[in-house]
Amino acid sequence: MSIISGRHRAQFLSALAVAFAATVAVSPSMAQTVVYGTDKVGSIVNATGGTIGKIISQRSALTVRVRSFAGPEAWIPELDSGKVQFGSHFAASFFVAFNNVGSRLHTKNLRLVRSSKGASLLGFMVRKDSPIKSIKDLKGKRVTSGYGGQPVIRVMTEASLAAHGLTYNDVTKVPTVAVVGGVQAIVEGRADAAWASPMMPQARQANAKVGIRFVPMNDLTDAQMDTIRKVSKMPFLYADKFKGNMPYFPKGTQLLTQEMYVIASSHTSDKAVRAAAEALWNNEAELRKSHRALAGFLNKSSVSLLAELPYHPAAIAFYKEKGLWSAKADAMQARLMKKAM
Repeated sequence: MSIISGRHRAQFLSALAVAFAATVAVSPSMAQTVVYGTDKVGSIVNATGGTIGKIISQRSALTVRVRSFAGPEAWIPELDSGKVQFGSHFAASFFVAFNNVGSRLHTKNLRLVRSSKGASLLGFMVRKDSPIKSIKDLKGKRVTSGYGGQPVIRVMTEASLAAHGLTYNDVTKVPTVAVVGGVQAIVEGRADAAWASPMMPQARQANAKVGIRFVPMNDLTDAQMDTIRKVSKMPFLYADKFKGNMPYFPKGTQLLTQEMYVIASSHTSDKAVRAAAEALWNNEAELRKSHRALAGFLNKSSVSLLAELPYHPAAIAFYKEKGLWSAKADAMQARLMKKAM
């Protein structure tokens, strides 16, 4: 029987240790587990959040558990406290939470990981056979309201009505908790109009059940857009004409849009944020093709100068490496960090 010399034995054991360490490093069981917050199943936020979480989980060392909540008012406080590590939603939802605008939330620990170009479309859903052709036609009609679980929807509704010379006092209010409930009210015949997105899964389901369409906003003037931003206190954008063609949303239709954010918390580790940012950056094409509402997730749009909450330090470091972070971004970050104090 051959005997391994002391020197060779040491070399063998050292090589074995390195091999073992490498195995442990890539072992799924050792990956950091993070929670990703989304809204109810059926909402566009749930669909897109699930997709983003899946890409991060498959393309990084993070194991992502996607959790559905009743709405942002339920999970954003969990993100702010660090119990949830990531989440995504429309910019307005985080805006109201961070700035305490029309919301019970007053969160100071929310931090941006990346933004997107406005891609998701937002407006009023009605039944296909509805006589409502314009937002002015909503006067006297049953319109969803309340939105205790998602107050940003109430704010968007109020702003859009105001741009057309109306208020909630000019319509019959139909209380609901969140956007999914508003769509359900249309299906059940309890409401004539509800704020929604043609891209959300429930829109397709509603169309299959009762037939729906969206009220076009193709002729919004600059003054009307100014009213929408003034009333909502948010940087809403006028969407480009739709290039696709859905049965309930034809080509050329315009609605409102806003940026979508992937968010972390100041409690979320630099390592986790770096991993998430890198996974999304390196898989831009897959991310954008996975859902219509994610088409705006261009790498070049990761840093938004319209942001109304600060970026996470690890995200800033990442985008500096990519050449996206600018002096204007520094000034924006300094202003927003003062608000976070």
